[in-house]
Amino acid sequence: PSEVKRVLIFDWDVHHGQGTQEIFWSDPTTLVVSVHRHEPGFYPGSGDASEVGEGLGLGYTVNVPLCAGYGDADLWMACAEVLLPAARRFRPDC
Repeated sequence: PSEVKRVLIFDWDVHHGQGTQEIFWSDPTTLVVSVHRHEPGFYPGSGDASEVGEGLGLGYTVNVPLCAGYGDADLWMACAEVLLPAARRFRPDC
């Protein structure tokens, strides 16, 4: 499209993308989906599934916390069961 109005950010790695989450926390034009390891004492300590944004951005942050030792099947399931349905509902421009 000539003008981008809705953006999806997909962050998948071992650490939660807390900086990206913070930037878009109240932004309803950007859907942030983060798949990461999450457990007590593991850096950065954020990224619980209950962290979903606030204000106009409520529901536009999606965290998929995984336990230590997660593998390809867990990532596949997060994509199939969380990322793709969320992307279909949000309908990003890019």
